[in-house]
Amino acid sequence: MSHAHALQNVLVVLVALIAAGPLFQRLHLGPVMGYLTAGILLGPSALGWVEAGPGIAFLAELGVVFLMFSIGLELKLDRLRLFGRAAYSLAVIQVVGTAAAGAGVGYLFGLSWPAALVAGGALSLSSTAIVLGLMQELGRTTTGLGRMAIATLLVQDLAVAPLLVITQVLAEGGGGLATALGLAAVKSMAVLVVLFFVARWLLGPLLRATASSGLPEAFAGLSLLLILGTGWATESAGLSMALGALLAGLMVADTEFRHQVAADIQPFRGLLLGLFFLTVGMTVDLHLVTTRAGTVFALVGALMVGKALLIGLAVLALGQTWRRALALGGLLGQGSEFAFVLFAMAGAGGLFSPETTQTLTAAVALSMLGTPLVVAIGKRSVEAVAGEKPKALGDLEAAGQAGKGHVVVVSFGQVGKAVARHLVGQRIPTLVLDMNARRVADSRERGLSVFYGNAQRLDVLRAAGLDKARALIVGTPDAEQTEAITALARRTFPNLRIFARSPDDEDTIRALKRAGADAIAPDGLTTAMELAERVMLLTEPD
Repeated sequence: MSHAHALQNVLVVLVALIAAGPLFQRLHLGPVMGYLTAGILLGPSALGWVEAGPGIAFLAELGVVFLMFSIGLELKLDRLRLFGRAAYSLAVIQVVGTAAAGAGVGYLFGLSWPAALVAGGALSLSSTAIVLGLMQELGRTTTGLGRMAIATLLVQDLAVAPLLVITQVLAEGGGGLATALGLAAVKSMAVLVVLFFVARWLLGPLLRATASSGLPEAFAGLSLLLILGTGWATESAGLSMALGALLAGLMVADTEFRHQVAADIQPFRGLLLGLFFLTVGMTVDLHLVTTRAGTVFALVGALMVGKALLIGLAVLALGQTWRRALALGGLLGQGSEFAFVLFAMAGAGGLFSPETTQTLTAAVALSMLGTPLVVAIGKRSVEAVAGEKPKALGDLEAAGQAGKGHVVVVSFGQVGKAVARHLVGQRIPTLVLDMNARRVADSRERGLSVFYGNAQRLDVLRAAGLDKARALIVGTPDAEQTEAITALARRTFPNLRIFARSPDDEDTIRALKRAGADAIAPDGLTTAMELAERVMLLTEPD
């Protein structure tokens, strides 16, 4: 490919990323749907304007890598233990159950047992990029739903290495499978031990030394080195690059530099992740879809409905709510980007016929394309069934833009309610954000300025008028959410005064200070009064 042709590809891709994301966001379909649709249109089976060569495919894979690193930054290593038995139990049930069901169905429809095992294993995986992209878009990464989804994706990522080994061995005739799996396990453990040593003894001093140089480009370069280096190490051990990036994020999350690192990689992550979704759209073969529509769409339906049912039943069996069961089933029902790799290996090794490889690839790509729609429809359906239809964002924007010098309070629970009432009593304009739709409806009926909105979403914070606000009070009871909201507000509105509620715990208080809180009120009988008084004392007009 000539340089001019390669540059043309890059320019077309950039125009598509710039146009598709904002357009579909304006249509309330989400940028992910926009990138996928643009990929289908630009791909070889439609307009054919872009060739998804190795270079573009590699950059697209880096989008998933950067996304996983960002998730690691949000989670922190010690929080993995907080996912709970239910989250990891769901993950194991989902992977084993879907793989077994998929293999059984494949065998019934004429695949050999080795081919059926590979197909079932590949279809048991979900798309890390699609799921986490949607979770971040919805602001649900650090919620209970987010933890269960991420735990499932973690177990799936760990399953990638043995699936790759199994596929390769079966394609070569099936001999020495136990030995190959044992060697893969030893290599994986060795890499994880080395990464743990680096995190424990070298990472902190290295970050501090680089930061002390005062060169922003050196610090940004070190951030990229950490992400790509750990990704290379885990991929060399037979694990995924994405898993390595997640581990790198977890390592950095426990340092004082996590927020600066997050800011440095943000432009790379968004652009490369959009490119990933674009390349997924390009893999959809419209000719195959139209000529074998019945088979392809039957596979898509069986995959998404079957996985959703299995996941939903497992979630209910673990004592979770029906809403969480529906949400997780819809989120995790698609196929995975790693399935493309497994299908290609199986096809090259003679386990799959060319038709089988193409059909399965098209079905997985379409399932990924359909997930944003399923999630959007499911979200609206649950709200309608539960009678929890939130106020439109436009109402919040109108209130936020009308205000100036107002205080935004996040959470209308016991503390947030007391803070808001105290501020209103002092004639300070106050706007409240809360995620409990019934509580919002009850409060609005009483004439209070309470809006349904997720404060972990930047568009919600902007709609609340934080650029003109006097202060932000983060009163959520969840320390992780408080830290995430504080960090997001500080990065976006550097001059805003931020006051946060916190458990009476030194580590959490230090984390909130690093995130950018101006003042922190530990939980207690006087928390609400202390927050309100600090706002009034520190935000007096000059």
